[in-house]
Amino acid sequence: MKVFINFFKGFQNTGRLMRMIILLLVVNLAFSLILAIPMYHSLKDSFGNSLVGERMAEGFDYLWWEEYRDDAQGLERTFTPSIIGKGAILNNLEGLIQLRVFDLPPIILIYGFLYIILHTFFAGGILSLFKKREAKFSLGSFFRGAGSYFFRFFLLMLISWVIFLMIDQVVKGSLDSILSGMRETAISEVTPFYWGLVFNAVVFFLFLFIQMVFDYGRIKIVEEDSPNVLTSAAGAFGFVGRHLGSTLGLFYLLFLVQVVFTLIYVLIQGLISQSSFLGIALAFLFQQIFIFGLIWIRCWLYSSQMELYRYLK
Repeated sequence: MKVFINFFKGFQNTGRLMRMIILLLVVNLAFSLILAIPMYHSLKDSFGNSLVGERMAEGFDYLWWEEYRDDAQGLERTFTPSIIGKGAILNNLEGLIQLRVFDLPPIILIYGFLYIILHTFFAGGILSLFKKREAKFSLGSFFRGAGSYFFRFFLLMLISWVIFLMIDQVVKGSLDSILSGMRETAISEVTPFYWGLVFNAVVFFLFLFIQMVFDYGRIKIVEEDSPNVLTSAAGAFGFVGRHLGSTLGLFYLLFLVQVVFTLIYVLIQGLISQSSFLGIALAFLFQQIFIFGLIWIRCWLYSSQMELYRYLK
């Protein structure tokens, strides 16, 4: 019951901060344009006056892409068939589980690092507003909160990265070794395939679990104004350990909301024809609604977790 109580409290609190979510959406869009505009000009120059543009609007021109891929440098190397439609979501999920971060071009690594830094900065502003019982948005209070907690949140992020790397090297490395042994002795690929799914699910669960724990680390810093990052991280592990069912229940309830929301987006997006300007504009608008929803859900999670922390503390 306490999970659902704080689930709905978080939803109500987030609804009072609509302007904050719009701000985060605008910043996200502006940050995306840093890469989108150069990619647009690269594709436009490659298409030229040929019929490739029309064929790409109707589907995907693999012959053109093979030539484009051979000459691609930096950002252009990321343009593949897998980033279009539902493939982008699956591709990002696989990349997360496999931690294929360092396979990306340097410009994407730099961009991704800056995006994470920005996300860490904004997390302080979000939680500082949710700390107030009657949350009201103003740019001044938002950015004051973001600035005051940034350094501690940044250190907390670095600690979480160390744990992520340990999971990748120790847990995932061990599971990959087991899977390789299975493939060598298996009669067919079916059994190793299913075990591979199970092993990936285990790694993904651990990644999400650590993310959840460090969410409570950030909440502990904000709620108690704790100056010690290590103490806050240890306290977050202790809090989650004492209330494992409630913290996991709330986290995965909102994770389920995000999964359902994403599936609805993928299904509807696939029905929108992008062979005309109107279709492209509609698809872009729907995509921004989707991103708005993801930002809302993330803020909803923060608020619900903070309410649960107060409820159980």
